Amino acid sequence: MPETHIVHRKLDIGVQKVPKQDAEERVRNWDETYLGFDLNSAKIEAERCIQCPSAPCQEACPVSNDIPGAFALVEEGDIIGAADKFRETSNLPEMCGRLCPQESLCEGACVVGFAIRSDGRAEPPVTIGKLEAFVTDYQRREVGGYPRGPDPGGVFTSDAAGGSSGGDGGGGGGII
Repeated sequence: MPETHIVHRKLDIGVQKVPKQDAEERVRNWDETYLGFDLNSAKIEAERCIQCPSAPCQEACPVSNDIPGAFALVEEGDIIGAADKFRETSNLPEMCGRLCPQESLCEGACVVGFAIRSDGRAEPPVTIGKLEAFVTDYQRREVGGYPRGPDPGGVFTSDAAGGSSGGDGGGGGGII
């Protein structure tokens, strides 16, 4: 299939809505308002990324996250790999996915949000922040604990082998 057809097919994928708590429920707890993606919705939302060669989303990101690279991994089902991809340039992607003003940075630069679909409608950009939060939450649930900080060579690693997550002083630069 020619590349243009792939882009048009991806542009026709509708934005995946992120469920949120009902207002009456959320005023009675401290849980997040947005409940996050499930695995299937995350894969579909990541598939909306058209893998721009110039990656304006990555250029707009203050830490230069490889957003297209991470989303290609999500699309392939490698959620842990996608979380590790975000960790290559950010030590707290869990927080960035929730607190960074994506709408004026990466999502604001996302070409998908500017494109007109084959039926003439416009769609919002890929929900980059929600996907970043999803993959890192998924990694924490599946692998356990928080990732360790960088080793002296600057490489971030998941705590897949057990051991300290750094919060107890047993690792280099963990979350305290």
